[in-house]
Amino acid sequence: MWTQGQRQRLATEHQILQNEGFTQFSVWHHSASDTYTASGFATSSAGKNYHLWMPIPSGFPTQRPPLYVINPHPLRKANGTSISTLGVSHAMHTLQPHDNGYVQICHWRDARWHSGIVLQKVFLKGHLWIEAYEQHLATGRDLADFVRTMAENA
Repeated sequence: MWTQGQRQRLATEHQILQNEGFTQFSVWHHSASDTYTASGFATSSAGKNYHLWMPIPSGFPTQRPPLYVINPHPLRKANGTSISTLGVSHAMHTLQPHDNGYVQICHWRDARWHSGIVLQKVFLKGHLWIEAYEQHLATGRDLADFVRTMAENA
């Protein structure tokens, strides 16, 4: 399923995370299913931990990988409702949630994704989303009030 080039790229992606100070994140190969994921914990400036999980699609690096917040779960809006019920939301910068109800962060539009984008940049945008999310919790304002469209920042 995976080409040697893809496997090498994913090994390089892991090294980039480690070398660029994102040591809390790793790329994992699951040999039993021959799949790859990347995951780790992002800590907000307020000290709260968020578990980010990225299943790597078989079309990587030309296919955009999804990025999910898997803990806390469910992730709630300031008013107490679950963010995952919104589905695709410009106001909250989310895409279709995972089947398990995990919130998918919008980090790049499919049309703007290209193979030159490294996973470290995706996790960086995950951090930005988390900081905006915490501002949302404090103020009740939409995430879109705190960050521009993620794809425009690429």
